[in-house]
Amino acid sequence: MTRRKPSFHPAILVLAATFSAMLVSAGVRSAPSVLILPFEMHFGWSRAAVSFGAASGILLYGLTAPFAAALMHQVGIRKTMLAGLGLMTVSSFASLWMQEYWQFMLTWGLLSGIGSGALASVLGAAIVNRWFAARRGLAMGLLGASTATGSLAIVPILAWLSTAGDWKPVAVFVTVSCAVLIPVVAWRVPESPADRGVGRFGEVNVPQEAPSAPGES
Repeated sequence: MTRRKPSFHPAILVLAATFSAMLVSAGVRSAPSVLILPFEMHFGWSRAAVSFGAASGILLYGLTAPFAAALMHQVGIRKTMLAGLGLMTVSSFASLWMQEYWQFMLTWGLLSGIGSGALASVLGAAIVNRWFAARRGLAMGLLGASTATGSLAIVPILAWLSTAGDWKPVAVFVTVSCAVLIPVVAWRVPESPADRGVGRFGEVNVPQEAPSAPGES
């Protein structure tokens, strides 16, 4: 008995959902760069202070990645992705009521840094290793390009939303983008191909039970 070979492999949907999550994560990390002037106008914070908060988020983004890999091994890829998206959603939503600088550091620095770090490049490697036996280079290249794509595609939108000097539309956009992806990931990113009754993409069908050798009963 062999595993079913579907006409449309679920790995494609997993790849698309992961690409979207990593793209939004890159956009979240880039958001403070377009908020420097709005924050300076609204709160009176200096550019150096806002830049420091943004840099703190980027630092945590990089530091979180190795721990995210361990978390994926312990609790699973999907739960780690959902935790990261949840943190980014909560942090950007909570920032709508911030008044003090420490609240900026907590939301756009600490929480969003950790949340986006859970969706760093290590996630792409984990998805490709688990879901792809063929076209691994292509899949890894697409996920690797998601970071640059996020900056190119999302930052202009954020800059347009903040043209009037208001920062809240940016926070709302980030919140909605992250929140929309939570049910998508929960629905379309199973923990493993076995959860969908298939093998990895491009995997040659392998019998689930080895046949008995001649003469064996």
